Amino acid sequence: MSQDYFYHKRNLQGKIDNNYKNKGHIINRFMNLYYIPYSQRQLSINGIDKRSIFRRVALLNIYYHRIDSFLDGNAWITTQSKMRSTILEEFCGYLFKDLPIITKMGLGFFNKKVYSGIAINQKGGIFPKTKDVDFCIGKAIGADFGGKRFNIIVPLIAIECKTWLDKTMFSEAQYTAQKLKQGAPNVKVYILSGYSGIDKDEVPSKGQTPIDQVFLIGDTRTNVNKNAIYGFFSEVSYDLKKATKQIEINNIGKLLPE
Repeated sequence: MSQDYFYHKRNLQGKIDNNYKNKGHIINRFMNLYYIPYSQRQLSINGIDKRSIFRRVALLNIYYHRIDSFLDGNAWITTQSKMRSTILEEFCGYLFKDLPIITKMGLGFFNKKVYSGIAINQKGGIFPKTKDVDFCIGKAIGADFGGKRFNIIVPLIAIECKTWLDKTMFSEAQYTAQKLKQGAPNVKVYILSGYSGIDKDEVPSKGQTPIDQVFLIGDTRTNVNKNAIYGFFSEVSYDLKKATKQIEINNIGKLLPE
């Protein structure tokens, strides 16, 4: 399984390495004091029962409060830095890393170049189309297209992580979901968001959107709701089992009624 899901860690380390706004040493101190202990505690939890999920959420809330205090005290770190959003993306890795089906099926976690179909270039060459997503559970395989070998990531679950969801963000997520389902029709696409600015009357029904579900988990500046996270975890776990379950034929003979 691909363990390359430490998106928040890479964000912090990249700012340290590039001496972000000449203050990389400040981010380095925060990383050592707060992020590393947080990550180690998340990695030490191996259960997938409700109690284990609640423990993960408790750690997440503590860390969110730490990062919020840090960002509020350092106004030179802009919202474009993705310091908050990458926390939730990385948390998905901690949340699903111990599902037995991940190891059994050789699945991995990804966020770049997820398969979304096939295209033909101006010279007649065939190549796979891809989309970036915030978090994806899928399978990396080698495949031949037009006589050329490509490494592609077939998605089973795709998750867009937002601290805040507005109509523009929802439209962008719908576009991503539509493209992914063109290449992998069985992929389930979720939005995981702190809270939403979309009026309930403006939310489409399931049959009118390629998004399978939106989970609102609470404002990260207060507390992420542990029951909402557990509901999200349970639904994704069920979808993974369903997507990889071998169909059994129970009836021999005609299936369609006369």
